[in-house]
Amino acid sequence: MELIIRQITTQDRACFPDGIELLNRTQGRDLFASHYLDERTNDPLSYVVGAFNGELLMGLGVAQILHHFEYYLPFDPNIVNELEHKIVGSFSTLCMHESLQGKGIGQKISVERMKWLKSHHCEVVLGISWVSGLAHTSNRVFEKFGFKPVKQLDDFFYNPSLKNPFECPACGNPPCTCPAILYRLDIQ
Repeated sequence: MELIIRQITTQDRACFPDGIELLNRTQGRDLFASHYLDERTNDPLSYVVGAFNGELLMGLGVAQILHHFEYYLPFDPNIVNELEHKIVGSFSTLCMHESLQGKGIGQKISVERMKWLKSHHCEVVLGISWVSGLAHTSNRVFEKFGFKPVKQLDDFFYNPSLKNPFECPACGNPPCTCPAILYRLDIQ
């Protein structure tokens, strides 16, 4: 299978439903709203990369420039003050079709995400790894890129999964009891 790794834009709208289905199937049923890819591809502070087999979207990853850090407060109460004067990016989400998981495609997508973040002069890149116990989690991608684990929280997804219910692929119906690890990469 010859995969093409490239940016996903608004011109790729025909594949958005398949992308949303892939995200929800691999990361949590009903976690991503139907308009998620529309929003990300229309946002100049977001970058969406896909792995295509012809017209079929087989994987995707999102990077973003962050201006608000409240999402990360449970990991570090001082993070807002620490990062407020830095250019901060995020490895927001990454998913692969189940048949391609563990084959290095996520790393290739992440290379493109990192290039984009560096081109936007990011000094710090954050990411959260879902510690689901499933075979293919993002911690491997973070560690291969040199990210350092900051802190693990056992209940990070618990309240969000009650507020916006989704079915976790590991623990099932809400609440999600999977831990999460905040990863950080300081770019020199």
